[in-house]
Amino acid sequence: GKWSHFEESIQVPMIIADPRVPRDKQGKVSTLPALNIDLPATFLDWAGLVSPERFDGRSLKPIVDGDEPTNWRSDTFHEHFAVRHRIPAYEGIRTSTHKYVRYVDHNTEFLHDLKKDPDELVNRVSDPKYSEILEKLRERTNQRIKELGGPLDPPTQKFTTSTPPHPLASSDLSLNTQKERFVSIFNGKNLNGWTGDKRYWSVKDGALTGITDGSLKKNRFITWNASTIRNFELLLKVKFSDRANSGIQYRSKMLPEIGLDVAGGYQCDIMPRENMNGMVYEEKGRRILSYTGQKVIVDQKGQPWVIGQIPVKKYPPNVWHEYRVLVRGNHHQHWIEDHKTADFIDLDEDNRALGGVFGFQVHVGPAMQIQFKDIRMKHLPDNLPLRTSADTKIPPSAYGVRPQGTPKKGWVPPRYQNRK
Repeated sequence: GKWSHFEESIQVPMIIADPRVPRDKQGKVSTLPALNIDLPATFLDWAGLVSPERFDGRSLKPIVDGDEPTNWRSDTFHEHFAVRHRIPAYEGIRTSTHKYVRYVDHNTEFLHDLKKDPDELVNRVSDPKYSEILEKLRERTNQRIKELGGPLDPPTQKFTTSTPPHPLASSDLSLNTQKERFVSIFNGKNLNGWTGDKRYWSVKDGALTGITDGSLKKNRFITWNASTIRNFELLLKVKFSDRANSGIQYRSKMLPEIGLDVAGGYQCDIMPRENMNGMVYEEKGRRILSYTGQKVIVDQKGQPWVIGQIPVKKYPPNVWHEYRVLVRGNHHQHWIEDHKTADFIDLDEDNRALGGVFGFQVHVGPAMQIQFKDIRMKHLPDNLPLRTSADTKIPPSAYGVRPQGTPKKGWVPPRYQNRK
């Protein structure tokens, strides 16, 4: 948030457009530090008036006009003490090369080298190489505090955390979820909380609805914008048309280089074809990872191996079906009407995803309609264990998942026992 001491909170580019400035002086970029308290003095200066002595800021007019003052400030003072009982109060000094900050109620200091560590990832307070600059900035902070009226009074309220520092699930911070509780993430009335192109997505008969007319040039997505997801259990009802091709997208990432509403990642497929309805697919990635009815382990090199079979059932279009998705660590399971359709373990550390966005898809192809309702999500702890090759053995009899598309004539699934 804007109350932290990091650059993302305190450094905001200031842009001033003054048509009176000579053309050869326009477009100038200055690295001199400006503060919000400089604006009143600047406005008065432009109006031809003298700033009162009590003003802390200085006029930016000389910088805008093109002549940078030689006696401009060399550091800036920063502080935040609002809502002090929930947001840690701090004060400190920033120069062009370093930043010193102390959190006054928590006995904590930070010193950042802005040249060597512009992302402020390393605290140099305990580094003896920085002892001299640390002491110098401490004294400068004390001086500015004295000039500005003295130190803060002791706090009058006990400090309480606004959010847990290490939540059970990161989504708890935005959803206020409770353990063992499913949360409804679609209100059945409008698309509040969802982001997608309204040419394809709407609410129809209380259901989140995707419709295409057969002219779609690329797959389109609607994504839930309240939180990303990591480990979760999902329950929802789905109705698909006769020629529909859709999917439940999870642990995915947005791909703006392809389109503003395009996503890539894991998907629970939805379509009338029984060998694909409920399978594991990776959009814009490794593609088919597990057909419906297969138990699959993807090895560390990215090859999916079938280690077992599950009976395959057919689910008719144009009626409601309940889908369930359970993802714990790198173990994914899908169900339709309480019948398991996929059991999938991903050992491919280079390509798997452990978190990302959640949403739904409409696919290129024939005209279609897909509807979702009663969408409920349960967020599981972030730190669930991952399956590894040490505890997840692929049997010698396992065989490779058939690749997407039409394989070469005479293609035979590779056997795990024959791998090189």
